Amino acid sequence: MPSYDIIIIGGGLIGSSVAYHLSKTGSKNIALLDIDLEGKYSSSELNAGGIRTLWWHDVNVELSKATISFLETDPQNFGFRQKGYLWLHDAKSWKTYQDHQGIFQKHQISIEELAVEDLKNRAPFLDKTDDLVGATYSAKDGIFNPNLLKQYFRSEAKKQGVSLIDGARVVDIGKKEKGLEIIYENLCVEQKKPNLEDVFGILAKAQEPHFQEKIKIKTDVLVNAAGAWAKNISRLYGHKIDCYPVRRQVSIFDCQGLDLSGQGMIVDSSGVYFHAEAKHILAGYATPNEPSGYNFKYDGDLFFEKEIWPRLYQRMTRAEALKHLTGWAGLYSVTPDRSGVMGCVDPKYKIYEAHSFTGRGAMQSYGVGLALSELITFRKYQSIDASALHPKRFHSAHGKLLYEGMHI
Repeated sequence: MPSYDIIIIGGGLIGSSVAYHLSKTGSKNIALLDIDLEGKYSSSELNAGGIRTLWWHDVNVELSKATISFLETDPQNFGFRQKGYLWLHDAKSWKTYQDHQGIFQKHQISIEELAVEDLKNRAPFLDKTDDLVGATYSAKDGIFNPNLLKQYFRSEAKKQGVSLIDGARVVDIGKKEKGLEIIYENLCVEQKKPNLEDVFGILAKAQEPHFQEKIKIKTDVLVNAAGAWAKNISRLYGHKIDCYPVRRQVSIFDCQGLDLSGQGMIVDSSGVYFHAEAKHILAGYATPNEPSGYNFKYDGDLFFEKEIWPRLYQRMTRAEALKHLTGWAGLYSVTPDRSGVMGCVDPKYKIYEAHSFTGRGAMQSYGVGLALSELITFRKYQSIDASALHPKRFHSAHGKLLYEGMHI
């Protein structure tokens, strides 16, 4: 039976980052398992690519700052466009921003406060501003290519001997006298890559195990980085986690005569956010009361015309000429306080979790991988103290929730 020192379940940005950082510490006998390493339905592939440091809690700021600092080392290689985040505030959101200035100052985050009149110079296309009271611009933030970062993590990890196992559907995790025994179905029996119909059936429809080839492997350390499917993995080792998947949709469209290439991410007071995407524009909106579930259906024109276009038209006249092109749906893995889950959940069997970052897994991925790899290697956090993200906060009478209200 193959044996590994460390097995990571989930090959998205978080899992790949953990593998990368562990390999840098000298750990070489590592396996990274995923049902589909290409990530057709992975949140790492389906997000909007924004990255920012404006959060309400120390650990979330630090994790994002660490990722930005890394992207700054080679921005071209990671498609990092450091053109800032422009937040448009009505009276309610402006007060919320002011109420949290303390943490921004504590972490020395450079924020430029703008009067409504200043928008005429910075973003003249935003010509409907009667409901706004101000705006903020954080220049260190921006947009990057999550796929490029994920591929970097993986390629560097492979150079250090990390095994990437594709088409692996974990169906059982047994706690043995010495370590853990993991059983996974092999979806790549007759081909090099898993069949996407099989992948969809498992990820979206929770089809029962039916593949004949099952493989057993052993490990001393397990990391659950399965994202929106983390709770399904946690059940296999007897741990209940507080997270659930929620669909989020984004649209791609054209707007004649509007060039956003010089802008970063723009977040409107209505909740819609948008930025340049190649020669087009990408916009997203978190539909309130979206039911939980593994729903990858993009609602197309219905979503665009109901949620995106009206909010953009309320902010700029040019939006009257939008042309909807396409879009997609992905998943947020959401926790009760909208902050991620991270830490050791079973010291005896050395089981760790890193998931459910509620739409900011990509922007916190480098920091999460760094912090968790140090916790696994040295038994304590070093560079970033992420102890506040331990899931015990949801169940302990003394647990402190880290509610984040700036997620979009």
